[in-house]
Amino acid sequence: MEVRAAVTNQKARSLALAGLVSFVVAWCVLSYGGLVPRIILPSPTDVLGAFPVLHFEEALVRSAIASLYRVSMGFLLSAVVAIPLGLVMGTFPVLKHFFAPILDPLRFLPISALVPLFIVWFGIDDLQKIVFLFVGTFVYMLPLVIEAVENVEEVYLQTATTLGASKGQLVRHVLIPGSLPAIGEALRVMNGIGWTYVILAEVINAPYGLGALITVAGKRSHVDQIFALVIVILVIGVVTDQIIRLVNRQLFAWAE
Repeated sequence: MEVRAAVTNQKARSLALAGLVSFVVAWCVLSYGGLVPRIILPSPTDVLGAFPVLHFEEALVRSAIASLYRVSMGFLLSAVVAIPLGLVMGTFPVLKHFFAPILDPLRFLPISALVPLFIVWFGIDDLQKIVFLFVGTFVYMLPLVIEAVENVEEVYLQTATTLGASKGQLVRHVLIPGSLPAIGEALRVMNGIGWTYVILAEVINAPYGLGALITVAGKRSHVDQIFALVIVILVIGVVTDQIIRLVNRQLFAWAE
């Protein structure tokens, strides 16, 4: 294998399929072969059998919709706040350095430690869960937006300035358009982070939600259900990621 060798789309799809098949084969060998106890690693058959139980007895579809709503609302709030703020801070370094002592440490914030605090502030209903997901994504998204603005090549600014562009025109016609493709990719990352936090968000008082179902399944030692629910989260995460990727391609085709 060559270092950083180019891979064609067809070869990439073949490799992805081979990797997936290898994973499933290894899973079957370990579980059906009895090499790992099923209480630790349920077989594919056990996991498939858990889906009807989750659907008919645990309201799987309703829980998936509830989790999708909470993650989407937290994600959208994060974008609405972080994108304008990041554009301003990336455009004017004075503001970036002014807020740096407050915002920079937030990246190291143990978000799970805020659950009790958010319960006190926002109660135990959906608002608390949405705010939790908002904060969990915002602290990572803001630095990415700032970086996207800062990475716009200086030559574009110099060229526009030479042509007589004002400060407002530099922002509107150079910095914002030049940073949007990278911001679009940042949104994909934030979508993934939102789904990693959904279990924590739904630990408390979530009658419906994939995180709540995982918590209940864990208490009952239903490992097959946990695997099934994780698969559901992965599928929803991949689908939403592909939707954002498709939108980015349509909006920023010129960047490629």
